[in-house]
Amino acid sequence: MTSSTWLDASIARAVAGTSRLAAAARDFPHIVDHGTWQFTPDGVWTGGFWAGCLWLAAQHGGPATLRVQAIAATERLLPHVHAARNHDLGFMFYPSAVAAWRATDDGRYLEAAKTAARSLAAQFDAHAGYIPGWGFFGGEDWRGSVLVDTLMNLPLLVLAARHGGDAGLLKVVRAQVATTLGHHLRADGSVYHVYRFDPATGAALGGATYQGLAADSAWSRGQAWAITGLAILAGMLGDGTYRAASARVADYFVAHLPADGVPPWDFKAPAGAPKDASAGAIAAYGMLRLHELTHEQRWLGAALRLVRALHDSCENQGDDPGLLLHATADLPHGLGVDGTTMYGDYYWFKTLVRLRQVLTTRHLDASLDVPA
Repeated sequence: MTSSTWLDASIARAVAGTSRLAAAARDFPHIVDHGTWQFTPDGVWTGGFWAGCLWLAAQHGGPATLRVQAIAATERLLPHVHAARNHDLGFMFYPSAVAAWRATDDGRYLEAAKTAARSLAAQFDAHAGYIPGWGFFGGEDWRGSVLVDTLMNLPLLVLAARHGGDAGLLKVVRAQVATTLGHHLRADGSVYHVYRFDPATGAALGGATYQGLAADSAWSRGQAWAITGLAILAGMLGDGTYRAASARVADYFVAHLPADGVPPWDFKAPAGAPKDASAGAIAAYGMLRLHELTHEQRWLGAALRLVRALHDSCENQGDDPGLLLHATADLPHGLGVDGTTMYGDYYWFKTLVRLRQVLTTRHLDASLDVPA
């Protein structure tokens, strides 16, 4: 297979895999645990990624039924637009409602996205300067916890502000990023997964983690969320500080990849620890966005190397469930270890499509030899 056709073949496999799952799924695929897809009736925080995969497959050669299923999945998520304690509303509605609006030009989906954006912004604690990491984490009190993942949900606020939403949404974005850059980002370019504050006073208490190895470790998916969230926001807002911060975390990520190019679940985990292919897919997408912002070839090369590593050892080219194998959802809590995740599949599919667009625009071949 030539270097130009492997990418086309991977996209075709992503379309086919999504189509197979769509034919069998009655609810939202969440993660593959012990070899079997786990489904949720309401989509929890990953339902938007399933709708996003359906939209991608419908737009890249899948059967016409996928568009119908993408609309149906999006519609099933819409009742959540008013959620009052959920920092993942961007994850839920950017790949679903925003994609639906762009694909159908139906303004109802844009309005749903804007409503979700207002619901997310309403969770902002103006006194403390952050959106708490509310989510699907059991009964813990998250009022004083800020997750680095929240960066990825902020583009929904920017989009809403630019399409008739309250301009105050951008103030929330700026304040949330300032809190993250001021507390999550460490001197070596890595990021804390969680940073805790006193919910009563807003005083900073220190770094922590929920899904990583330790408070001071480098949970790989958290690094990937930071790279990509900051890169997307840098592009949307034209902010050089965000772009530079994204590049710092990306430099850390690349420098700590193992020889096979597939990130471990945590960069400070002992040798032989489970991989997290989803972190690789998310980071590759962020590096593509960095390349488009900076025109620096190193980011295109880094993204391409990550994609090739995932293609060679993690892409499902057989009968296993999912598009991207060897992901780890939540090792400390024993969930989806060495399996498949819906967000990993979505960002794998999205990265493949965007990589082909970038290479086509640049008239480059999908080889590893990207000109400097």
